[in-house]
Formats: sequence, C-alpha cells, structure tokens
Amino acid sequence: MPRRAGSVMDRLGLAGYLARGLIAGLAGVFLLQAAVTFDPDKAGGIDATLRAFADTPAGPWLLAVVALGLLLFAGYCFGEARWRRT
Repeated sequence: MPRRAGSVMDRLGLAGYLARGLIAGLAGVFLLQAAVTFDPDKAGGIDATLRAFADTPAGPWLLAVVALGLLLFAGYCFGEARWRRT
C-alpha cells in the first residue's frame, strides 16, 4: 500500500470504528438497562439505538455524524479489500 493511502486508511479506520463503537456502546447500555430492570422490552438492537439518537435534541445532526462515520468505515473496508495482503 502506498504511504499516502496508508495514512488515509488509518484515518478512515479510526473514524469508522469510532462510529461503530458509539452505536454498539449505546446498544450495550440498552441491554444493561433491560437486565437491571428485568424488562426485556427495553433491550434493543441497532435500530433502537438509532431511534434513540433521533429522539435527542440534536437527533438529525447526531444521525448525520453517525451516518458519515459509517460511510467512512465503508471506505476503510473497500481500501482493506483493495490493499490487504494475506
């Protein structure tokens, strides 16, 4: 992989994994909340997590940031597919 592409890939991977981590972390919070309250209806997956993001005052902006992060992760995955050597 060229040096410049490696630098871009590092940044794409960092931003993408941060977005994925944010979604997974909040889904984990929902799971813990359901476990503590003994209410399985409070547990939610990615769809419930994104709906919770949308319900915040900064909902549309937060969803846009998460969507951008996931697009950056997609770019990282394409780059990994292009330059990965096994």
